[in-house]
Amino acid sequence: MKKVLFTTMALLLFYTASADAADAEKPLWAAGIAVGAATLPHYMGSDERYTFAAPIPYIIYRGERVKIGREGITTELFGRHNLTLDASLGIGLPVRNSNRARAGMPELKFNFQAGPRLNWHVFEDEQFKVTVRLPWRGVMDTGGSWLGSVSEPDIAFEYRPNAETLLQLNAGALFGSRSYHDTYYSVAPLYATPVRPVYQSRAGLHSLSLTALARYRLNDSMTLFSALRYRNLASGVIADSPLVKDQNYLSATIGLAWSFWQSDEKSTRSE
Repeated sequence: MKKVLFTTMALLLFYTASADAADAEKPLWAAGIAVGAATLPHYMGSDERYTFAAPIPYIIYRGERVKIGREGITTELFGRHNLTLDASLGIGLPVRNSNRARAGMPELKFNFQAGPRLNWHVFEDEQFKVTVRLPWRGVMDTGGSWLGSVSEPDIAFEYRPNAETLLQLNAGALFGSRSYHDTYYSVAPLYATPVRPVYQSRAGLHSLSLTALARYRLNDSMTLFSALRYRNLASGVIADSPLVKDQNYLSATIGLAWSFWQSDEKSTRSE
């Protein structure tokens, strides 16, 4: 059951990374399921990978002021369409001590990340959209331990060449608190070895990232989606940790979403 939960949550976060289609003339309510596969390192900086597949249920609501969709719950601020607040979500997959770099160290539990995200929609027309996003997320593992916090500001460029296709490129930076970096990158004297020296992490820049997203609507109920993310840890404060075995992080996902229920009532929201 834990494996199913981990893989489903991981794919859900990949899927929520892709922006929703234009709301006007879309169903007010929709529910469906997405099936996808993903591959990503055990943790950012690991040279070992997870690869898995899982189904993802989802629900979408396109209200005038509040929207529930692939990016969570979104509400407009001060009645302005170009300034919104939503929930920023993230996860950290469990890391067992069978991971070669962490052999003999305590296992890391699955963790959840959640917090607010401020979005400034800088520009938008029928084909292009530019959004600056400023999130903050607290991090807690399934054992109830507080692991610190992260912030991942980015700028998202969307392009819609036609009604069926959405392409998006995000450029951002990840910042972590000292306790968050401690969790993944510090090495206490008890766990030091000749090839894994003592290391103390500090707060600051973790990595720089580029994310490419694509969605193609096959018909009114089925959509193909994919995402590819690259991170570079070389400029981060944790780059010298002996637990960083690969400063180049790459993750990918691909899947198919099927909306099996849609309301007859249409959204009146326009952005």
